[in-house]
Amino acid sequence: MDEKVTVLIPSYNPGKYLRNAIESVINQTHQGWKMVIVDDASTDDSLSTIQDYLSDPRIVLIKNKRNLGQSKTQNAGLEQIDTLFTIMLDSDDWFFPDTLEILMNEAERLPDEVALICGKKTILIENDHGEVVYKMLDIKGRSYEDPYEFLLGNFVPYPRFYRTSALKNVGGWPTDDPYEGRYLEDRRMDVLLIKDYKIRWIDKMLYNYRKHINNVTVNKKAILNEMIKWNIHYALNKWGNEFEPQFSINKNGWVELSSLTPVKT
Repeated sequence: MDEKVTVLIPSYNPGKYLRNAIESVINQTHQGWKMVIVDDASTDDSLSTIQDYLSDPRIVLIKNKRNLGQSKTQNAGLEQIDTLFTIMLDSDDWFFPDTLEILMNEAERLPDEVALICGKKTILIENDHGEVVYKMLDIKGRSYEDPYEFLLGNFVPYPRFYRTSALKNVGGWPTDDPYEGRYLEDRRMDVLLIKDYKIRWIDKMLYNYRKHINNVTVNKKAILNEMIKWNIHYALNKWGNEFEPQFSINKNGWVELSSLTPVKT
């Protein structure tokens, strides 16, 4: 089969969740996929879990000798990808059975200027015992062409189904921030792509997003809020310093861009 999409899984101590992520790819209705798992120097038993799947020639494991963080880990995977499309799968999340089929059908009819396709997701919140205590549907979204409209939308795409050539054209995930790409790598890539490409949202449920005690989003809110501001300032500077950002805090304690004020000359 001619594989056209690679599932890129960055993995660092995912524990019991990794097997579910991998199985969700294996059980896809669309079987024309490859998988690249990049282990970022895990200290748990996840490498043993991955070994169970390496007999499938579509699945490749890359092992970092030391912990490099999210962006550098994903870039190591990107170097090995030769398919038209790349989709991110966090090691504690999972796809619906028809996720790749829906996305491939959409991608193959869209022009090259669309660099990222996303859709709806289900959010599952677990307690300290790994039990799902709350489930909600994230069903709001829209497509974007204008960079400033995208920033003001405070939109975080899921899943992240990329045109591989676009990822490589912008140089992969950037590491020139204060944390060398360890945090907010998805939003950093978004602002690189939206300047020259389009983001397409489709009205389909595509992704299961798990929140648990070990999530970076749960444990590192202060750093992530700092990086949200940093990334917006970075984008505005890169786009010509035409606007000054104003920020607010939403009801969940996250920084959002509330408005853009034209810079007086």
